[in-house]
This record gives sequence, C-alpha cells and structure tokens, in this order.
Amino acid sequence: MSNRVSSAVSYLGRALLVAVVAGGGLWTATHGVAGVAWGAVVQVLAGVTPGNLAVLALVWVAGLLVYSTVLAHALPGLGMRRGLLLNLTGSAVSNVMPLGGAAGSALNWRMLRSWGHSHQAFARYFVVTNALDVLTKLVLPPVAVVALLVLSVHVPTTVWAVVTGCVLALLLAAAVPAWVGRLAPAPEATGASGSSRLARLRAQTVEVVAGVREVMARDWQWLVPASFAYLAAQVLLLSLSLHAVGLAAPLALVVMAAAIERVASLAPITPAGTGIAELGAVTWLVVNGLDPVAVVAGVLLYRVFLVALEIPVGGLMLTGWAAWRRSAARTVGAHARAAAPARVA
Repeated sequence: MSNRVSSAVSYLGRALLVAVVAGGGLWTATHGVAGVAWGAVVQVLAGVTPGNLAVLALVWVAGLLVYSTVLAHALPGLGMRRGLLLNLTGSAVSNVMPLGGAAGSALNWRMLRSWGHSHQAFARYFVVTNALDVLTKLVLPPVAVVALLVLSVHVPTTVWAVVTGCVLALLLAAAVPAWVGRLAPAPEATGASGSSRLARLRAQTVEVVAGVREVMARDWQWLVPASFAYLAAQVLLLSLSLHAVGLAAPLALVVMAAAIERVASLAPITPAGTGIAELGAVTWLVVNGLDPVAVVAGVLLYRVFLVALEIPVGGLMLTGWAAWRRSAARTVGAHARAAAPARVA
C-alpha cells in the first residue's frame, strides 16, 4: 500500500508541475507578453474559415506522412503505415501524461516487439529518430538568424544566446559518436559483477552506435531530407496558421518564431514543451510589432494542429490497435485449442 501511495503522490506531483509550467507559460504569453484577454483570442479563432482549417489539416497530414518516411527508413521492415501508427500513438500517450515521453517510448517498444523487432533494433530506431529530431530543431535557429541578418532585421541578445546554445549543442552532438567509438568492450572485465555489468553496457552501447552508423550510411539520403522536409512542413503550418487569423507575417520572422517554438518543445517538463513553446513564439512575434491578439490566436491554432490534434487521432489508432491485438490473441488461442486434440491423437 505504501508503494501505491508513494507512486500516486509522485504522479500527482509531476502532474502539478506540468500544470504550473504549462498554465503559467500560457498565461504569461497571453496576459503578460501580449496583454490580451482570452475572449478576444476566442473571437479571432471563431472567425477562422473552414477552408483555412482544411488547408491546415492537409499540411498537418502531409507532414505526418513525410515523417513516416523517416521512421520507415530508421527501422528496416517497419513501413510507412506502421511508422504513422507509432508516431501518432506514441505522441497521444506522451502528450497527455506528465513527463510522458518515457511512456510514449515504452508504448513504441511494446508495439515494435509485437511486430517481431528485437531490442537492439528498437534501440537503433530510438536513437536515429530522436537524434534526427533534435538535430534538425537545433539547426533551425542558426538558419533563421542568417535569414534575419540578410534582411537587416535586429536580432536581440536573447536570440543570440539561443543560437549560441544550439551551435554548441550541435558541436557536442558531432563529438559524441567519436567518443562512443572509443568505448570498446573490456574483455578482461568479467570478474566482479559490477565490472561485468559495466562491460556489457559498454558493449551494448558500441553495438547500438554501430547499428546507427549502419542505418545512416545506408539510408541517409532518405532520413536527412525527410527530417528537414518535416521541419519545413511545421514552419509552413505556423505561417498558414498566422495567415488564417489575418496576419501577413514576413517569412523570416515566422521561421525564427518556429525555430524558437521547436527548440522550446525539447523541454521535457511539459508535453511538447507546452507553455514554454507558446511563450517563446508569442514573445518573438509580438516584440516584432505584430498584432498581439492575432499572434496568440495564430500560435494557439498552430499548436492545436501540431500537438493537441495528435491526442484524439492517436488515441483512436491506439484503441484500434489494442482491439486488433486482443482479437488476434483470441484467434490464436482458439486455433491452439482446436489443434490440441489432433496433436494428442
């Protein structure tokens, strides 16, 4: 009972932290930075036409299909259909749970295992997809700053700090594979159990990195362009969301807003950086002179498609997959029971 109470308290504590960060970020973005009321934002959102919503939905689906290409090539034999299923169901779980990234990854692992993929295959898939996701997000801010400088747009010190952090993170990421390559398993470490576990961990790490290199060497021409194409679809989604609420924002400003939002989404505290991501994007667009009410409405519309919509869609897909699994298990059990007398005879 004490373990259950402890787990419940821990979960409630995480939920409270997520609620405070997400709610505080959204409140600061709307009331603190933009200085607008929710009623005005809702009024602008109510004016979005069905045609604009259809275009946004089309871009959202196209982005998901592009990203399914990344997932399919990150794990041979997966395919785009199962890649789409993994993406949406994992996002649906991680987007509704406090610090739910681990739960989404666990669900992906369970699904891949049910399809016959090994632990090592999942590890390679996990590293490749997450590394590409993080690296493309880190590349976007420097690209956006270059675009701003070409257009002679002032770049604040805080943005320079973000870009510097992204560049340093990219340099560190470039050094990681070389460092891991030196972790050759120590064959003599077989005496003490601690040394043996360390040796196995080192061997598994080296094996996973070798597998990642093999995947990248074989399919980089699919993985890298598709990853950046997915990022471009997200930038386009933000631009169209702002246009849907009546804002004609310069592309360079939109790219930087998307870059700030994408980097903020890496924050593991809230699902997809909720609260932090909206605050960053709204602040950037408002300080550059765009209408505050329309900015908040446009950013929220963008995040609804990018994050919130994955919850019901992914939830339905997860329900369907679970029902199919139960049906398949019953069918296998029925066949086994029917075949049992024949084997006895």
